[in-house]
Amino acid sequence: MKTPEKLYVDTEDGLSDSILYGFTQKRKDDDIEYTRTDAFIEKAAEWLNYFYNEDTHSYLIDKDIEKFINYMKGE
Repeated sequence: MKTPEKLYVDTEDGLSDSILYGFTQKRKDDDIEYTRTDAFIEKAAEWLNYFYNEDTHSYLIDKDIEKFINYMKGE
């Protein structure tokens, strides 16, 4: 089973405890969205690669993207 990139959580407050419901698709406007860290980092790195088009792409930019990924991972 593949882990989804995003999960949506809805809370339903009861008298004693709150119950959390998790979904892979947004169901209500006030659902809380959680994104997997690795999926977020991968998409950000893809955007950075796209942002620096072929004309300006260089080894330095590759190193900057690598530094960004390591920073986001906490390394």
